[in-house]
Amino acid sequence: MLDNLETEKSNPKTQNLDDMDIYEILRIINQEDATIALSIAENLENIKNVVVNCISTIKNKGRIIYVGAGTSGRVAVVDAVETVPTFGIDSGIFLPLIAGGEKAFFQATEHVEDYEEGGKKDLEKNNVRSEDYVIGITASGRTPYVKGALSKAKEIGCKTALICNVKNPELMKISDIVVSLRTGPEVIAGSTRMKAGTAQKMVLNMISTVTMIKLGKTFKNYMVDVKIMNQKLEERAVRIISEVTGLDKKTCKEYLIKADMKPKLAILMILSGKDKEFCTEALKKNEVLNEALKTLKN
Repeated sequence: MLDNLETEKSNPKTQNLDDMDIYEILRIINQEDATIALSIAENLENIKNVVVNCISTIKNKGRIIYVGAGTSGRVAVVDAVETVPTFGIDSGIFLPLIAGGEKAFFQATEHVEDYEEGGKKDLEKNNVRSEDYVIGITASGRTPYVKGALSKAKEIGCKTALICNVKNPELMKISDIVVSLRTGPEVIAGSTRMKAGTAQKMVLNMISTVTMIKLGKTFKNYMVDVKIMNQKLEERAVRIISEVTGLDKKTCKEYLIKADMKPKLAILMILSGKDKEFCTEALKKNEVLNEALKTLKN
């Protein structure tokens, strides 16, 4: 079965790879990487549909569950984890499941991807409900671990999606939406940690980012719900408040402290002229900053 996969074929441009000098190898890798954005552009409509489902899932108190093995699983972990500090959401709203568990993120345990039952069990362990949205990620479009998870998700009644790097993937039959990123043969044949993995990371970034934007986690192009977890993020929050409101950074830091270190709340307090209690209630009713501001000005 692997012989027919696009991701497993030998790249004719790199068949003499080990005879090339370092610069030439780097140039070819760079040229191949430049094709990734084109493969994504061909899938924007399907990616949009995935985002629409993500938005409705979170509004209905469901979770976005990424499922992958090997590189695909590790890419999923990186995207899901970073939604927490960037957008201030609770851990687990974007939930990554990787074949082999946490250990597999740090060391290769690639054999575990061969067990369909593992994907089913991991969904069961995490109490997946019909309100959740399960997104399988697999370069080959056939990984048994992902197949098990998607099959279980359909059984539960979840919506499903598949992100892969081949045309007509085996798992399309159990996926409501298929994002087929046809990145073609890798510089090193079969090494899908390269173009395929990069394409997956870029698409997951798009899905989580646009979902969060549409749920009111940004204002203009600022991450106003950033979770302040270190000094850098505190300085970023103060700078965001200052740029949005036009106030000096000293005053903005004072407002941030008054707002319990919540930049969006601090901005609303400044722009509306209302106190913390009024603004907190307004944001409870509508997380979109512009909409909350309108209610306070009416």
